[in-house]
Amino acid sequence: MSTYLVWSNQHHAYWGQSGGYTTNWLEAGRYTIEDAAERCGRRTWEPRRPPPEVMVLAPDGEQDTFTIAELCAIPGQLQDAIRKANRAAIINRRAKSRETAS
Repeated sequence: MSTYLVWSNQHHAYWGQSGGYTTNWLEAGRYTIEDAAERCGRRTWEPRRPPPEVMVLAPDGEQDTFTIAELCAIPGQLQDAIRKANRAAIINRRAKSRETAS
């Protein structure tokens, strides 16, 4: 089963396992897709700002073991995933805005 991390754009960190925030993906909480989506929808989102939180697939949610090179690459891959999730959320919000304006 896939697990997700929740990234806070406000705190520039992941939601922690037991509350709080962490910049270490290994210490971040793991959530189902439903739980991560619910957590990302809790706070209001100001216009022309990035979403408060986005969810990204946890590297260890799909893969059980890693080589040293793979482990070293994960932080960069997660930052790319966070950027993509932010862009997708913004595009989705704009599309919904246009639909309601029509």
